[in-house]
Amino acid sequence: MRLGWIASGVLLTAMISACGSSTGPSDPTASGVATSVEAPTQSARPTLTDAKLQPPSQDNRYTQSSRRSKVDFDPCTWIDAADIESVGFVSGSRKRGPDLVAEYTFLTCTFRNPDNTMSLGVDSGNISWDENLQKNGSWLEQTTINGRRAGWGAGAPGTTDECHVQMETKAGVVLLWTGILSNGQAKNLDPCANIMEIASVVEKSIGEEN
Repeated sequence: MRLGWIASGVLLTAMISACGSSTGPSDPTASGVATSVEAPTQSARPTLTDAKLQPPSQDNRYTQSSRRSKVDFDPCTWIDAADIESVGFVSGSRKRGPDLVAEYTFLTCTFRNPDNTMSLGVDSGNISWDENLQKNGSWLEQTTINGRRAGWGAGAPGTTDECHVQMETKAGVVLLWTGILSNGQAKNLDPCANIMEIASVVEKSIGEEN
């Protein structure tokens, strides 16, 4: 749930690709968005080694021209199984993507709880904290998570089945959200019930160096 970031990034990529690109269809960077994994990001520490979970390369012509930092923290390979289980989500449910590697980068992972009524998503991106506040600051309440600058809220006005925590990193931001799935909407679930505990666990996975 990048709250608008992914839509504009995909649109930019499509526009660039349409404007006289000489890249052939066999070039894995032709779309600008790495959806298949050729090699893990070099700076990542793959604590989970399933090939389907590895992050895409962040080296393509779009990232090279953007001058943004690479994203080190990858939620699908850095968040430990025991940690995600400790906050009520099934490690085996983790699913990659959709990752975005273009004008800006977002590495994405999602999880489900045991009865499949709640989802958890984590985006790790390289938009700046100030850029994020320009888009989402109107509904974020400022806070800190384990000493890290953060904000939290129920989402953009009109949303009722989501809760968000957003944290600053050296590369940019980590966007975390919980959502009530359709089969859980009749159970009066509160998506914000343990959002701070979840955010604290995710923050520890980011690491002080990031």
